Parts: sequence; C-alpha cells; structure tokens
Amino acid sequence: MTYFEHKTILISGAATGIGRATARRLTELGARIMIADLDGAGAEAAAQALPGGRARGFRCDVRDDAEVARLHAAVLSACGSVDMLINNAAKPPVTGPIIDTTLDQWRDALEVNVLGYVRMIRAFLPDMVARGSGHIVNTSSGLALLPDPPIRFMGPYIASKGAQLSMSYAFAHALAGTGVSISVFCPGITDTSDRPGGPPPPGPHMPSPEDFRIGVPTRRTERVSADYAAGILVEGLARRDFVICSQAGYLPDLIAFAEEKLDPQSIVRQARAEAAAAANR
Repeated sequence: MTYFEHKTILISGAATGIGRATARRLTELGARIMIADLDGAGAEAAAQALPGGRARGFRCDVRDDAEVARLHAAVLSACGSVDMLINNAAKPPVTGPIIDTTLDQWRDALEVNVLGYVRMIRAFLPDMVARGSGHIVNTSSGLALLPDPPIRFMGPYIASKGAQLSMSYAFAHALAGTGVSISVFCPGITDTSDRPGGPPPPGPHMPSPEDFRIGVPTRRTERVSADYAAGILVEGLARRDFVICSQAGYLPDLIAFAEEKLDPQSIVRQARAEAAAAANR
C-alpha cells in the first residue's frame, strides 16, 4: 500500500502541464483525484483520461471567492473530504523590462498566484484541521530559491512565487501540532508544451531566449518534462519533504548561495567562473 492509496487529492490548475502529470502519477499510486482549472472542459477531459473512473473535473477561477466556495461544496459533495490540496494554478510570467510592467500586471499575478492560493487554503483547511490530518502543497518556483538573472524580466511572477514560499513558512509554523502539514514545490525549467498559448514571441520589448541564459549556470538551463517534474514532486511528498525542487543539483547551489549572503550577483559571478573554467579545459 502506497502513502497515496485511498487518499483524495485536489489539484488546481491541473488540466495541463505539471498538474495534469501529477494527477496521472498519483492516480497510478491509488489516489482519487479532483481536478480544478479555469478551463472547466479541460479539467473534465483530464479527469476522464485518468484510469479507474473515479476522478472528477471542475471549473474554478481561483480569483473569485464565490467560485472557490462553489468548488469546495462540489468537491465535498463528490468525495466527502480532501486529504491533500495541491495549489498548482498559476498566472504565467509576463516577460519584459520591469520598468514597463503595469500595476494591473502586478495585481493579476498576485491575485492568482498568491490570493488564489490563500482562497483555496481558507476553503479546504478548516475541514483538515477539524479532523486533525491533511497536507497542503503550494507551487512556487526554483527561481524563488535561486534567483537567476532571468527574473529581471519577470517581476510580478517572481514576486508572487517568492510570496508563495514565504507564506508556506508562515503556514508551517501556524499549523504545527494540528496534524496538517505543508510542502512547497519549486519546479525548475519545465516543458509544459501542452499548456495553451505558450510564451509570447520575442519583439522590440521582449527578451530573446538567449537573454534568459545570460549569467545562469548551464546546469540550470536544462528543461525537463512535466512528467519528470511530477515524479520529483510525488517522491518528495511521499517523504513528507517541506521543499521539493525538480531542478537537478539545486541543494549544493542553494548552500553556495547562502554562503554568499544570498547576494543575487553571486550567481552571476559563479556562472562566469564556471564558463571560464570550461573554456580553459
């Protein structure tokens, strides 16, 4: 029997990408999956594609209090209780010069990536606390742990991802002794090509793909599949890890970053030193 067998797990933003891959992995391990997504038809299709016929899909806009309340009622009606909430819904990054980013773009990122998570937690946490068990996962980013230079193009996104990490610290302390635990998932660069839209093309005010590699250690530019990232998440949850990161070798890099007093420019210096060493081999 696996850790996930017979557990009911709600995943937001799981019609595509890492969320959908995670739903598939957890189903294979015996969990019952509830999928919520702004794309209601996509959520239902993703649920129907899972084996066993027990998954359900729901439309939910996490920016809307009433929709989250309706989701809570619908999920509890369908399954009785939720053992694990995986907050995975995300507003994709707006990329471009920070000075050109509008306040509406900042508000939109925070509304989905921070307040959307808070709404979901406020809806489902009381039931967990009442029965003395449960687990909440907040999806942040590897860039919140290791602030590589590309964040200069994505101020609202990285601010929201940093907030997810910090608020998870707060919840971990607040929920100590309640039986409810917290994890933070920090994916690295991941291929989510099944997600509609995709990044905007480079233009006069848009960074090029090469701009995102400048000053970044080569090992942190490797893209992994959504299925690989989901596998790392599931393995970390089975161990009850607090921080789970799908970026290969992140822990030594994180230690080196801490030793440099968390100075973001130390990452650039490190990348330059590594590039110079590689060129001299």
